[in-house]
Amino acid sequence: MPVASSDDGGGATVGPRPLPGEPGGRHRRKLTPLACALDVIGRVGTLVMLTALLVVAATAGALVDGIPAGANATVTATYDRSGP
Repeated sequence: MPVASSDDGGGATVGPRPLPGEPGGRHRRKLTPLACALDVIGRVGTLVMLTALLVVAATAGALVDGIPAGANATVTATYDRSGP
């Protein structure tokens, strides 16, 4: 994929700067086993945190709804069969 470049006026072509923490060359460094393990742990931790936030949100919604956690949330419908 071609890299966008700009001319600084002096005839030199200037490419985009690398992001902080990324190597300056074309090739990326291979992650060490420790760095790879920490990356996996971080990604799993993110999923666990999002799941926990969903549980907290559901609990808060149930509290606002007014139904206690131990109560039966059943709806009873009665139909009148006496007719007109």
